[in-house]
Amino acid sequence: MKKFLALAAAAVIALGASAQNWYLGGSIGFDQTKVDGYKTTTIDFMPEIGYNLSETWAIGTTVGVDYTKQDEAKLTLVNFAPYARYTFLRAGIVSLFCDGGVDLGFGKAKVGDESSDTAVSYGIGIKPGVSLTVNEKFGFVAHVGFLGYNGANNAAKDAGYPTKAGFNLDGNDLSIGFYYNF
Repeated sequence: MKKFLALAAAAVIALGASAQNWYLGGSIGFDQTKVDGYKTTTIDFMPEIGYNLSETWAIGTTVGVDYTKQDEAKLTLVNFAPYARYTFLRAGIVSLFCDGGVDLGFGKAKVGDESSDTAVSYGIGIKPGVSLTVNEKFGFVAHVGFLGYNGANNAAKDAGYPTKAGFNLDGNDLSIGFYYNF
């Protein structure tokens, strides 16, 4: 019995020590644009969980919902985006990093009164970012730009999901989120 209690205590201590490497966070977004009379509204809710493997490497994923409406077309996707993060510069409370990962989204598209088969989006690429550490438990993160490819099946394209490839480093691909470290 003593051995069991000692083993259980050691497991709890080890789990508590490794919990310091976990982080939770995410982002919420709202965007509305109007181009040539076409109005597009996008709402994103992307919770995130990750684990710091070392001072420079982390792994994580976002799992969330992306809703886009463009005139009569509506697209709702559940997104899953695992990534590996490499932090290449730390200067005080500021860190620069790159996330390399894949994006998968599954959902339904509706154009007018017609619903589609399953809509699918996918992508692979690198997102550069910057983090600002407020204290040891809380921080802000921003991703700016994208290098890679995003595609979709016909159901998602018909509802207005863009297919794009290349390098973009501007404010059009800006996302801001927060993190809470355990």
